[in-house]
Amino acid sequence: MGQSLREVIDLLYKPPPGVRQAIAVSRRVAEQLPPLSTVAMISITAPERAPAEVHGFSQLLRLSFADVDFLNTEISARAKAKIKDGFTPLQAEEIHAFVRALAPEIRSVVVHCEGGYSRSCGVVLALHNIYGFAVNASSLDQANRSVVTTMEVSKR
Repeated sequence: MGQSLREVIDLLYKPPPGVRQAIAVSRRVAEQLPPLSTVAMISITAPERAPAEVHGFSQLLRLSFADVDFLNTEISARAKAKIKDGFTPLQAEEIHAFVRALAPEIRSVVVHCEGGYSRSCGVVLALHNIYGFAVNASSLDQANRSVVTTMEVSKR
């Protein structure tokens, strides 16, 4: 189950000392977050959806890609149709550039997708693996493997 709005706000107001944190949340939670000066956001929406109503964040990256794990060998016909709209190396590079350009006062990066389970968890897990962001690893078990792998390969 995803984190509640209250849990996320508590994390944002009390980030871990000495390290940035990355938090995966649902669109519903992201749209209710206050725009804090210490928080950056990566907003992920599906290609057929309107941009999320997240405003006021000084550092905000908006991406749109389908939730499809193209590394899954047992991919459904429905998912195969979405591959063309899946996560790309160019989008991974956009995330890397965004993270490298974060202002020093940024302590937390909130990443949201529709449900907060797959795409956002994939990005958060990659931020942990690549940049050492603090994360709640137990909440990332449904991370989209294609997102993680594409992020890791594009970092090289």
